Amino acid sequence: MTKPTTLESAIKRLEEIVAQLGGEISVDDSIKLYGEAVKLVEFADKKLEAARLKVEKLDGEGNGDGKPV
Repeated sequence: MTKPTTLESAIKRLEEIVAQLGGEISVDDSIKLYGEAVKLVEFADKKLEAARLKVEKLDGEGNGDGKPV
């Protein structure tokens, strides 16, 4: 597995894994793909959380009250 560098690349790889899991593959390959998917979901979650924090910070700087719009 190549480590993703962007949220988009992680999502693309997750879509590929889902397609593979929908086909006929061995149990060993399924387990390997599942493990890769778990790592990709963790990566995507971290990226989304970082984006959320940036948006909150920008919003707080923009409207002066620090509350989400």
